[in-house]
Amino acid sequence: MSVSKGHAVVGLIALVALLLGAHDASAKNRYALEPPEVEHTAAFRYAELTSAACLAELDKRKVPYKLAGPTKQVDTPVRLTGPLRGVEFVQTYRPAPDLAEPLSAIADCRLAVALDDFAGVLAEHDVNKVEYLSMYRTRGVGFVKPGKRHPAALAIDVAVLHRKDGAKFSVIGDWHGVAGSKTCGDGAAKPRKDTEGARLLREIVCETDQKKAFNLMLTPHYDWGHKDHFHFEVRQGIRWFLTQ
Repeated sequence: MSVSKGHAVVGLIALVALLLGAHDASAKNRYALEPPEVEHTAAFRYAELTSAACLAELDKRKVPYKLAGPTKQVDTPVRLTGPLRGVEFVQTYRPAPDLAEPLSAIADCRLAVALDDFAGVLAEHDVNKVEYLSMYRTRGVGFVKPGKRHPAALAIDVAVLHRKDGAKFSVIGDWHGVAGSKTCGDGAAKPRKDTEGARLLREIVCETDQKKAFNLMLTPHYDWGHKDHFHFEVRQGIRWFLTQ
């Protein structure tokens, strides 16, 4: 095998490993835990909802949405059509700005229910807009097991929060943390810079963690790959939770 072909094979193997292993947190992570009566937690219940029950829950909550067309590996694809509890969700970057309805704005119904819980926390802090990178992503479809992460539209990457007074807080600019640190609870790491943004972002993450609306809540404390966003996910088929 030539050197160039060898490098290509190594690169392909590395890409597959990344797609299979990204965010593959488990009980091996020291911050992962199975809460008492896990079956009664919000995220566990959301993940187990049937399509019909999930859509009924959105209707009950008066969440503004419409059904999306068939989307590969997404069980119940929907699009948000308005603010949740007064909080608007908009994309920070669009791969195709001229596309009126990008695929990356599709959410599985179960994620939409969890986002409604998240919006309730944001509203209490006068946040009225969230900029996110994506919800659904085609990268990983066919590699990542169904019911996980962005290929299932069960995760959102939150990048920037806007407050009613015009203040703007970004994860990359205002988190001020160190990878590997604990995020919430006893022994949580303090920000390297004690700023309003650092405090606000931590308060929002940890208050959302208390609601257990997401199984996974990954911040820049998790690893370098999350330096510019929060990864919030409702994952099917697990009993453990991880906030870091």
